[in-house]
Amino acid sequence: MPFGSRALTLLLGFLATTLGTGSEPAGDTTIFLRYNALNGQVERTTHEVAVHHFKEARRLLEPCLSQVPDHFEAHYLLARMAYEDRDFEGALSHLDRSERSLAELDRKYRDEIAALAAQAEAEEVATQSSLDNLYARGVDPSGCSANLFQVKQSHLAFLEAKKGNIYKSENPFEIPADYHFLHGNCLYRLGRKGEAMARYRLAVRQDRAHANAWNNLISLQWEMGA
Repeated sequence: MPFGSRALTLLLGFLATTLGTGSEPAGDTTIFLRYNALNGQVERTTHEVAVHHFKEARRLLEPCLSQVPDHFEAHYLLARMAYEDRDFEGALSHLDRSERSLAELDRKYRDEIAALAAQAEAEEVATQSSLDNLYARGVDPSGCSANLFQVKQSHLAFLEAKKGNIYKSENPFEIPADYHFLHGNCLYRLGRKGEAMARYRLAVRQDRAHANAWNNLISLQWEMGA
């Protein structure tokens, strides 16, 4: 499954888990839904790029870019094709656009998480205050109001679990190692070796097992005497 598909599946599943029934997203999540609807198209395009069917790949990307002009994975795939065609400047342009799009999704994601956390905190405070008020009024928790106490306590437990999911969530929109690796390759081909080295370092920091990035980094260090 392509990176974007995994990231969006994680995000949408997370939102479904944390929102619960009867809740609404805290912010505008339509961009994530639009991405999710294009997952199948991106997967087919990724396969076509892998087998070097670039004409078909570009055709498949047209609806993606029509619906989401800054689609980060579409631009990454265009960058891969441009690189193979030795259009290194064009590849860099697509990578820059892809990474800017990822940064914007990252911002939206963080905003959504922060809003969900604030929403859960406020709801927890209100529920606990209501429960405390019942105790302060001397309402018997084992009497005829037992069901009311149970509902409020169950809701507090649900909110606690919800907050745990929010705070433990991982950001799925960090720039992947493969993006940094391709970016480094383009920079190297353009003679920008210092910038290429910085990108290879980002790639291996993101994925310690990225053998190609390690090989290029070590080779470039030897070449530059670094």
